[in-house]
This record gives sequence, structure tokens and C-alpha cells, in this order.
Amino acid sequence: MLTLGKLSELIKELAPTQYNSIIIDNAVAIKEYRYCYIRALTQKVEFRSDSATVAVDEELETLLNAEIFSAGNGDGQTADAAYIPVDKMLVSQVKEAHKVSGGGFFSNAKKKLSELMNGGRDIDLGSIQLLKDGDRLAKNQPVFVVRAECSLSDCPNCKGTKTVSSLNKDGQPVDVECPDCEGTGRVASVSWFTPVVSEKTVSIMRCLEGDIENIKASTLEAHKGDDSTLTRMLTRVNGEDLRQYPSEFEPYIDVLHDKAGEGNAIEDVYYRIIPCYTFVYRNVLTGKIHTGAVIDPDTDAEIVLDFESSGSKVVNGVKDRIKGISRFFGNIGKTDSFKDNEDLRRTIRLLIAIAVADGDVSEEEKQTLTLSIRDIHQLTTAEQEQLLSLLGSADSSFLTDDDFKFHSRENAEMTINRMQEIASSDGLVDVRERDIIERLRFTY
Repeated sequence: MLTLGKLSELIKELAPTQYNSIIIDNAVAIKEYRYCYIRALTQKVEFRSDSATVAVDEELETLLNAEIFSAGNGDGQTADAAYIPVDKMLVSQVKEAHKVSGGGFFSNAKKKLSELMNGGRDIDLGSIQLLKDGDRLAKNQPVFVVRAECSLSDCPNCKGTKTVSSLNKDGQPVDVECPDCEGTGRVASVSWFTPVVSEKTVSIMRCLEGDIENIKASTLEAHKGDDSTLTRMLTRVNGEDLRQYPSEFEPYIDVLHDKAGEGNAIEDVYYRIIPCYTFVYRNVLTGKIHTGAVIDPDTDAEIVLDFESSGSKVVNGVKDRIKGISRFFGNIGKTDSFKDNEDLRRTIRLLIAIAVADGDVSEEEKQTLTLSIRDIHQLTTAEQEQLLSLLGSADSSFLTDDDFKFHSRENAEMTINRMQEIASSDGLVDVRERDIIERLRFTY
């Protein structure tokens, strides 16, 4: 949980200019929001089917027997399996072989091919073993033949004799090569399909509880991290639904599925929790109340300011707590002697130097100085901002000789008194604070 102390340090480190002009409202609790970035790599499997009845020579017949009709030697397949993975070379040779044409048997055989597949739409992912690349489906998948639609037989036209009777040009009967099987005497019907794996990456950003109003999605997206910072979970592999993810992600998995389309193999899902915290602060230059946010404070911290809160209000409690300390500043602009604006700026620079001399501006000191500087109407807004920027100084080294050359002794003495008040407000005057006070004292 982000503490007020850690919050103040983060703002001081990451937004030093803004730090000098805001006051965190300690009365309003820091609120935590857990954003979750979820990214899914979806894999969709479609099937491209084809079939052919072809003439078969000895080489192709040997290959068909080895790959289809005598399958099961070492790959876990059996000859009666519905779908058998085969070498793509087999399909290439079938495609290159002579296509059998004609009526009767061949027409009926062609009509029956692929009936079991319905163009690939009836293939069940669970009925085939797709190749995987790690935990994802491999892009390059084998070709599967439909065992029930594959056959190897003698050519019905020549009855396996390789020739058929015909008449020559003289009208004499002669034996000629069978035109259907091209003289091989054997034909085969083969039906096959090829799984085609396509990928799509989709992502969503959701707050697990509530939401930060007006925060930009791009701001949160910048903190999603990369694969090295994401947690991986699986949802589905090869048709099997694993659902290995936290139950609070349940509603968002369906959102991912909707964005991915009709995917049938959601493979990898990655996520990262991005903690965010909101706080309320007051801009001391404008007096307005705003809501700010700290994103991912422990890993890649970012401060986002200027969220307008509903209903502008004034935090009088802050003023009340520092009223006694700031009384000097409240009257400084009304004092006749401080109508000299150069002496006025010298005083403010010296008081800031005392505040930062010990290397740490406390919240109380910052509140006192920022509110008080804003109330000095002799200063323009630009002058106020320039002076407030000094609160971010690491020490008092910004002082110059001119800062000690007051026009009025009275102004110098009033400044010395105020410097002593600030230096002793924490109960101990630091040696660096004493050196600044003594330098001004000895100047007059």
C-alpha cells in the first residue's frame, strides 16, 4: 500500500516543479485501484479439404500402402483411425497423378469423397493430434487423410488388365492402354484436409474494482510491460479447455474471445496487475482542489496530476494549521517598509534558503512557504512560480551576494527574525542555517 510519505517522495522525485506548488490533502485517504492488462494470442484452426481419384503406378501404390492402408508403425495411428496424418509428399504425388474421368463408378466415387468432412466443417479438433511449437500450435501442420474415404483397387474400366478393347482406323479390334488408369491397372480415391493455423493478438485493460475517472487508456498502456514482466496462463490447447487463470479474470476471458472472433484454439494469455493510487491535492497558486494519481509506484512509477475533482472547494483546515507560522508572510505585503519589492524578494529567497539548508523541506515548511508566497500580491504569478521552484533546491547554494544587500536595515532585521523562527521550528538550528543567518547579521 502506498503511504503518504512514499507519495510525497515520489512526487518530489518525479515532478519536482509541481511538487513545489501543491499541497497533499492528508485528510483524504489514498485510494488503491488494481488495473489488469490482459493480452491473448488466439489461434484459429480451419481446414482446407480436397479429394481426387487418380491412376496409380507402382511407386504411388507403395506410398499409399505405407502411409494410409498399413499405417500404425510407430506413430500411434491405426489403419482404422478416422484421420491419419501423412507426408505432404503423398498429397503432392496424388495431385500430380492422372485424374480418372468418366461416368458410372468414378462419378459416384468422386461424389462420395469428403462427405464425412463436409468441406472441413465437421472436423473435431479433439479427433486429431495437431503439432505444437512449445505450448502453441505449430504453423506448419501435417496433411490428414480421411480413412473412410480412401480406397485402392483395380481399375473398374480395365479390370486391372491395363488395356481395353478398341477399334483401329481400319475398324479392326485391338487392345489399347486403358485411358482411365493410363495402363497402370490400378486406381485410388484419396480424400484429405490440411489444418491452417492463423493467429491474432488481442488485449484489454480493465480495473478489477471501480475505475479512475478521466485517466487516459494510453497512460495505463504505457505500463503494461513486456513478455518478461507478464504472467502467463493457458486457457485452451488443441481443443481442450484448461482454464488456468485467477477466478477474478473470468469475465474478461469472454471479452477476449469476443475480440478474437470465432477462434477455436485460444492458446496463450498473459496478464499484469498495474497498481494505481489516487490522492487529493491543492494547487497553492490557484487554490483549486484536484485529484492526482500514482501509477505503478514500485516498478515504473509515474505521477499524473490535474484530475479535476467534483466540486471545487477550499481546504481551510490546511490554512488553519499553519496560520500561526505564516502570520509574518501574511503581513509582509502590508508593511510600509516592504513596499521595496527588491528587499521583498531577497527576504523570500533567504527564507527558502533556510528551509532547504538542511537538505530536506518538510511538508509543514513547504505548506507555510507556498501558501504564504501565493498571498503576497506584490508578486506576479511568474515571480511566485520562480520563487516556489527554489523549494526543489538540494541546498542553499542558489543564494548570491545580492541576496544579502538589503536597502533597509529594518527589512534585514525582520528577515533575520523570521529566519530564526523557521530554523528553530523543528527544535534544532542546523549549522548550515546558522551560517546563513550570521552572514546576513554581519552584513548590517
